[in-house]
Amino acid sequence: MSEDLNVLFGTPRLPEKVDDWERGRTPESLSVLNNGLATTLCELGKLAQTKLMRYALRAKSYIWAMDENGKIVLAVEELAIEKPETIYPGYPRRRGLRHPSEDKKLGHPTLIGEGPARIAGELAFDEDDKDELRWVLNANSGRYCKQKPPEKAQIDRIATRFRELGVDVVVDYD
Repeated sequence: MSEDLNVLFGTPRLPEKVDDWERGRTPESLSVLNNGLATTLCELGKLAQTKLMRYALRAKSYIWAMDENGKIVLAVEELAIEKPETIYPGYPRRRGLRHPSEDKKLGHPTLIGEGPARIAGELAFDEDDKDELRWVLNANSGRYCKQKPPEKAQIDRIATRFRELGVDVVVDYD
């Protein structure tokens, strides 16, 4: 089975780096991609079409990773600030804008205990050509995919995993 996973999703690799503020940390929002989470992601997709929620839901980025056993985990991209300094751990999505804490967030290595991942990336809402928000998935992990980017077919297979659970995602290969 692991040989099949190597072909389908890439060989497991360790993160290129783990920052000091990430060591031993796990995002509070860490979740496994399963039927229950997929239902929630679908519900968020419906909410994202409403005027009120479209802006709130675009303001978040989610990160995901596939571990060496093929399990996909997701979390809100969280700030690396320790409680009680803040009660709000989620990192606000800033498209093209810097945030003072931008360099201190919990990245992909925190999703899988700083261990090896086959492939990792981001999930976020973006507009489609009808100005509706859609889930957009990429494999833009600077820790796991920068030096050896996954093949398009491997990214497509991750998207297929989401779609098989009912989550309508489009792939951003850039």
